Amino acid sequence: MGKAIFSSSQLEEIISKLNIVEVISEYLSLKKTGRNFKALCPFHQEKTPSFVVNLEKQIFHCFGCGEGGNVIKFLMKIDNLSFPQAVATAAKKAGVKISFSEYASNREEDKFFEANAFA
Repeated sequence: MGKAIFSSSQLEEIISKLNIVEVISEYLSLKKTGRNFKALCPFHQEKTPSFVVNLEKQIFHCFGCGEGGNVIKFLMKIDNLSFPQAVATAAKKAGVKISFSEYASNREEDKFFEANAFA
């Protein structure tokens, strides 16, 4: 498997085609509170929901631990993915094709994925 190559316009297209509430709802039980959605944060222990998702801005933020970002950042954090892996996952969910270069990566992580794909 080569290294994913994508432009900022492809990244914007992927993010714009995804609804952050729908993606996060695959992982957490969100409850609508006013204009936002709330849940218990998956990134730290808490009893009172401080994890907020804003549909209009397409971002999340935890007021307890400070974690926040867009849908790509959420996928990276929740599934322990690298940035290219999270973009590939988001692209698949959004139905957007991204290209892969012919250059092999020397990262150890990529070698494991290549070995797994071969097996």
